[in-house]
Amino acid sequence: NPLSILWKGKCTIYEYQDVTDPETRQTTQELVPVVENEPCRLSQNRVSHNRSDLVNVSNVPYVDELIVLFLRPDLEIKAGSVIEVTQNNVTEKYKRSSKPAIYSNHQEVTLELFEENA
Repeated sequence: NPLSILWKGKCTIYEYQDVTDPETRQTTQELVPVVENEPCRLSQNRVSHNRSDLVNVSNVPYVDELIVLFLRPDLEIKAGSVIEVTQNNVTEKYKRSSKPAIYSNHQEVTLELFEENA
């Protein structure tokens, strides 16, 4: 894949799965890694907007951030997955916020910060 030369990050994908405690026999939903150290690239674009469309607010700029993860096309990222990305010595957790756009050489997944980071 010619695009993979641009992938400088690594990600671990977690899914919520039933986990049973052997002592209490109680089952809870926990994040379990299903893919580890997957090559990827995280792209973050900041877009400035004018929020004059809000009631009682006029010409108040704000910055919105678009976070997109690029990775191989055959990897399935389920709804509700949590993705931990390390790139440029920075590690953050995100959640999948869109259905992946899948192309022949890669897929693009729009992300949001995971609640514990937000």
